[in-house]
Amino acid sequence: MHLVVGATGLVGRAVAQQLRKRACDVRALVRGGAAHPGARSLSQAGVSIVAGDLRDPLAVAGACRGVDTIVCTATSMPAAGGDALQRVDQDGVLGLIGAAERAGVRRFVYTSFSSNIRVDSPLTLAKRSCEARLAESSVQSVILQPSFFMEIWLGPHLGFDAARAQARIYGDGKAGVSYVSALDVAAFAVSAATAPGELQDVLQIGGPEPVSQLGVVAVFERTAGRSFSLEHVPIQALEVQHQSADPLQKTFAALMMAYALGDPVAKARQTADRYGVQLTTVENYAAGLRP
Repeated sequence: MHLVVGATGLVGRAVAQQLRKRACDVRALVRGGAAHPGARSLSQAGVSIVAGDLRDPLAVAGACRGVDTIVCTATSMPAAGGDALQRVDQDGVLGLIGAAERAGVRRFVYTSFSSNIRVDSPLTLAKRSCEARLAESSVQSVILQPSFFMEIWLGPHLGFDAARAQARIYGDGKAGVSYVSALDVAAFAVSAATAPGELQDVLQIGGPEPVSQLGVVAVFERTAGRSFSLEHVPIQALEVQHQSADPLQKTFAALMMAYALGDPVAKARQTADRYGVQLTTVENYAAGLRP
């Protein structure tokens, strides 16, 4: 039995669906249970829904019973109000790791983020704390450290609106970023969850090659056959935002600062080959968005 925590999210849903396509038994811990808007499609795919969330130790313990492998993609981002980042992303996941140990779970696959992201924030603290806890755990662990998701950072919510030919550039836009598709990250998670034998690994995951923000704009301009208008956000403005006392604003600023500084992932192709994952290029992604 595979337990997916975060199964209603972008990566987690793909993980659950890919596991079911492999005829694996899949359980999902879902806040609100079957009443959650995202639960229906999971149930239709044959996923067993368990009500509860990471802030409920009893529900977490129950969800872990009889489980061989856990895939955790859960996060309270991007709507992490108040102390949600601490209670869910940090304390909740740490509690899940403890519950996994007590339940005799064999393997834990954890979705973190790039090791190049070092700017201080509540999310950074949560991710690195959970990584450290897994490193000392009795459970086999595979820690995924993906670069910036194409679906998020090359989408309208963060100012990259391909449909309107508009792009927000953080910093000078010249640093390379190893953009990766969330679906590829899900494929890594499934491969790690289903691999036979013993497995202990930390995977730095990125696209085939780093591309700068301005380079991405050029790719989309060629694909769409029209020029983009650019909005520039100076790094100094992000540094001011990073001083915010609000955990969510501080975290967003930290991620945008890291994005502006660049995130090239070494040996991304070799890692993908080792786990049998076909990486999506920025060109592939841009072509897929064409009407």
